Amino acid sequence: MRVAENQRYRQVNEKVATAKGNNARAMDTASSMKAIRDISDDPVGLTRALRYRDQISSQDQHVKNIEMSKGYLETSEQAISSMTENLMRAKELSIGMANDTNNAQSRDAASREIREIIDEIVMLANSNYNGKFVFGGYRNQSPPISRDGEYVGDDGKIFVEVAPGKFSQINITARDLFTPTSEEQEKGHVNMIHSLQRVYDALVTNDKFAIQHGLSELEFHLDKVTSFQATIGGMWNSINGTQNRINRETEAVKGRLSGIMDADAFAAVSDFKKTETILQSTLVAANKVLQPSLLNFLQ
Repeated sequence: MRVAENQRYRQVNEKVATAKGNNARAMDTASSMKAIRDISDDPVGLTRALRYRDQISSQDQHVKNIEMSKGYLETSEQAISSMTENLMRAKELSIGMANDTNNAQSRDAASREIREIIDEIVMLANSNYNGKFVFGGYRNQSPPISRDGEYVGDDGKIFVEVAPGKFSQINITARDLFTPTSEEQEKGHVNMIHSLQRVYDALVTNDKFAIQHGLSELEFHLDKVTSFQATIGGMWNSINGTQNRINRETEAVKGRLSGIMDADAFAAVSDFKKTETILQSTLVAANKVLQPSLLNFLQ
């Protein structure tokens, strides 16, 4: 008799424990809104979720690389844009000072503005982003343009991984921007700062013909900076397009991950209420079963 009562007690206790366990899991799901809490819930789904998380982590790193690359290119583009404005101003001054209506005094005054333009362009040529000089190539820890206008950087091309297996260049070969090639030197061209220095010297010495000659050099460098500005714009557009694609892919992967890991809100609440009702019914039934059994045991 006592063995039978013990067996009935164990059965009732098991049913109550099962109901409590189901209710606790349903409550956990409803509160966390996570469908998977450990590997036993969905081994296959959890494996896929881990793969999606790795993919999202990789994409996040590529987006960080892209943001750095865009900052590098934007700094370069802004510097070249300002160089263009300064060269255009130098050209305007040279055109104005190249005619006979100006005298030595007015040309000397204009030379002071050219001096300021030279200093400004040297500063722009030594622009840096996050402590790296954007026009220095691999030698980006020190200014690439010396005070007298010589290019002291190198021709290193910097590439950054912006997508799995895809590397994009984020700098220009600035030597060609500031210094004429050997073919251009044969045609009589000099570097950008020296061209401005020649205009400055011509204004100081009141040499109208030297000013006129300097105009052609300024136009030569204006053409170069415009070309390089377009090149940087193309690099930026390419990287930005890659970022847009990665962002779309990341959102899609996050959606798939959510489909695996996140619980359905309506289903989770309904399941919790269902398990709560079952638990209450099980407790009531257990109470009815165990009370007579206890009395019989005491008799």
